[in-house]
Amino acid sequence: MVHETDGAERVPASLRRTAAVVVAVLVLAGLTGELVYRGAYGTFAWWSDPARISYCGRDYLPSAMTVTHARIEHERAALLKDPPYPVVTVAKVPPVIGRPLLASVTPEVRRAGSQLPCAMVVYLETGPDAYRPYVISGGP
Repeated sequence: MVHETDGAERVPASLRRTAAVVVAVLVLAGLTGELVYRGAYGTFAWWSDPARISYCGRDYLPSAMTVTHARIEHERAALLKDPPYPVVTVAKVPPVIGRPLLASVTPEVRRAGSQLPCAMVVYLETGPDAYRPYVISGGP
């Protein structure tokens, strides 16, 4: 005679508890990640462009347009009597796995002892040769 049992009886209780703990930890990690992303970028929508980007102690707000890398190079920043500063990758948004954030950064020696920001504009890569400018919020 064959005795039938349901699937729950075949899985040890300790394995079910371990699986429940793993699922709870993953859910908690996901929710924590969402809250951290919201705090950093002003939106829960990690799949779209952030509502703001913080860089070098300042907040930057998005522009409605996109520009090419050639245009970014053409509009490089510089202080009076300085050659244009190079455009460099200053971060990834979100960190580690995100998209490159570019800026023409004013050198530290030129900013020392002043209220000058690191950059007036940062550029978030949004696609192949497409970048959204984020303009500094508030004044220098």
